[in-house]
Amino acid sequence: MPALLDKGRGMAGWVYRIALWLAFPWLFVDSLRRAIRAPAQHRIWLAQWGRLSSELPTGAIWLHAVSLGEVRAARPLIAALREDWPDCPLILSTTTETGARAARELGVPHFYAPFDYAFVQYLVFRRLRPKLLVVMETELWPNWLRAARAQNVPVALVNARLSDRSFSRYRRWGGHLLRDTLSCIRLICAQSEADRACFEALGASSADTVIQDCGNIKYDVALPTTVPWCAGERFVWLAASTHPGEEAVVLAAHRQVLIDMPDALLVLVPRHPERATAVAALIAEAGLAGQVGDDASTVAPGTQVFLLAQTGVLMRFFAAIPVVFMGGSLVPIGGHNPIEPALFGRAVVTGPQTRNFRDIYRQLDEHQAVRTVTNGSELAQAVLDAGRAPEDWRAVGDRARGVVADNRGATQRIMTGLARLLPSP
Repeated sequence: MPALLDKGRGMAGWVYRIALWLAFPWLFVDSLRRAIRAPAQHRIWLAQWGRLSSELPTGAIWLHAVSLGEVRAARPLIAALREDWPDCPLILSTTTETGARAARELGVPHFYAPFDYAFVQYLVFRRLRPKLLVVMETELWPNWLRAARAQNVPVALVNARLSDRSFSRYRRWGGHLLRDTLSCIRLICAQSEADRACFEALGASSADTVIQDCGNIKYDVALPTTVPWCAGERFVWLAASTHPGEEAVVLAAHRQVLIDMPDALLVLVPRHPERATAVAALIAEAGLAGQVGDDASTVAPGTQVFLLAQTGVLMRFFAAIPVVFMGGSLVPIGGHNPIEPALFGRAVVTGPQTRNFRDIYRQLDEHQAVRTVTNGSELAQAVLDAGRAPEDWRAVGDRARGVVADNRGATQRIMTGLARLLPSP
């Protein structure tokens, strides 16, 4: 226990400790809210305070994927871990509720990631005794990683990335706390050479830490054998993973599309399905005929906007709808993953805010496999252009699929690195 309570020195360490304790009341209430909203069979009071299900195995590989996108991206890694270490159990932690639902759908024992208090992390590691901690992307919680080091649990950061903003903030404010946190990590598998260089510049390079460019594991997602969703013979376009402030722009664009294509249908999928009621109100305010449904719903003939209030089913729509707008890109969210539609030969229309997937969008742009718009009028024009020249748009989608094919292989490179931390029995 004393090793876990070793405090970070310097201003960053003090600020972090103060912030943790100021956040204590809010985090406590949030943990109760999650328990109340969880399905009865998954409900555990104070789950993020070290109280874990008795069904979680000990001595497992602990994989952490913060939210829905990271859980989806982890699918090929989960399959590889199960194949290479079949006798070692696998457990998965997430931070968000959408991530939790996705984890349960994969059939992996799930729990919510513990809050980053030293005493909580101590309880979790003492209970789980993991053999290896694998963290998707960039979750750098100081007490969590210190606890792993104190318990001699090797840590690997995989599919790791740093946005320009994160790199700047870490470099300016991280100090000793950041360097100490990074020193707890044995392996960093970066998404790109630029990300590898950023981690090295932050001080992650040491005698005990290996940093390498493994590529982006999201390219390794498997093409599912899914039955495409069907909307008949109508021209359909999809706005996927939209956010507040974005739906109004999308709906205005659809009104413009309807002028030239009166029978056009928009399938609108908010990133967070709990916002469905608010988005339905926006559809009504826009004077459009809306219908709320799930992936099995039949669209009524007069429906102009079909609002999908369901997560985890977008693949069926990517497989069926030729024109896809990826949300989070007309508002300062940073965009969402265009790889899944590209698997089906769907090029995407995107706004300019794509920092979360900068390298992917850069490669798509270099191959003329994406179209960028800046406002609702440009979005409407892009949709109309794709509808009027479907063969040209399909060619753009074929180039997008080629970009995905050319970038596969990150999973195997990551597994090679992990094998040095946890040799096969």
